[in-house]
Amino acid sequence: MKAKIAIIGKGNIGWAIKQLLKEDYEIKHGDITEGLDARDISQVREFLKGMDAVISAGPFAINKNIGTVAAEMSIGYFDLTEDVETTEFIRKIDSPSVMMPQCGLAPGAINICAAGMINQFDNVKEVMMRVGALPRFTNNEMSYYLSWSTNGLINEYCNEADAIYEGKSIKVMPLEGAEKLTIEGEAYEAFNTSGGCATMCETYENKVDNLSYKTIRYPGHLNHMKFLFNDLHLKKNKDVLEKLFDKEVPRTTNDVIVFFVKVIGEINGILQEKTYLKKIYGNKKFSAIQLTTASGVCSVLDMYLNGKIKSKGFVKQESISWEDFIDNPFGKVYI
Repeated sequence: MKAKIAIIGKGNIGWAIKQLLKEDYEIKHGDITEGLDARDISQVREFLKGMDAVISAGPFAINKNIGTVAAEMSIGYFDLTEDVETTEFIRKIDSPSVMMPQCGLAPGAINICAAGMINQFDNVKEVMMRVGALPRFTNNEMSYYLSWSTNGLINEYCNEADAIYEGKSIKVMPLEGAEKLTIEGEAYEAFNTSGGCATMCETYENKVDNLSYKTIRYPGHLNHMKFLFNDLHLKKNKDVLEKLFDKEVPRTTNDVIVFFVKVIGEINGILQEKTYLKKIYGNKKFSAIQLTTASGVCSVLDMYLNGKIKSKGFVKQESISWEDFIDNPFGKVYI
């Protein structure tokens, strides 16, 4: 008998999750456009009756209700949020079932990969996690087209980010920490954005010297974002900025994910560096951001339902085995 999975949210990612899971699981899919208002906790309770697990693929603001009801009903909970405050709320819920937020690309797969690499070292000097969701072709001034949630993009550009510096967990400002990257001969820039570290700074404080997550973009993007967010102070008017982006910035499904982790540390007394790089392109069915984000959450969901994740309550991304993750039929997109 197939396990019953509820998916809340029918955006690009919610649709992709359903497409990946529908052959192996019985899917119940709901969205506000069809009358399911997840802001109403009673509607969430009704929708989740009889389910084995739920994936929240809607705006992060609805996750608190969904997580609360999932815990009440003892069903597995998974979401894609990069929002730190929402994650902290989910974390504090006392649940007999698994509660696993931040299950997408970044946070999500990038943390699982980095943790797997850290485990290869005796001690670690530096962990660099870098991810870019980029259009393959662009000719506008900010070198960017939208490929995922505008709300999520603005949120990670506005909020403080986490890092470890000289062994201590610290907060760093978004849109700062600019660096140049050259990956396979192509130039990029990277800078601080919130959420990508997930809970890794807590886990690895006093265990690694330096750890950071940064978003990858094409050169020049950062300066344009600083103008909008800081010079024009639109970070204080997120609704205005979101409407502006949605109206004026084209969306694309012709995209590429740049997935990059570098760890430097000692193995048997020798200072070494290991790098994991994967460029993931969309196909005729899924864009790259759909494929990577949906595959991330589908992989950990499948692992949970098949007994590879036995924890109860809040589960950190970095506690998941990278080997099990990429051995999963959904996680194979990352190898």
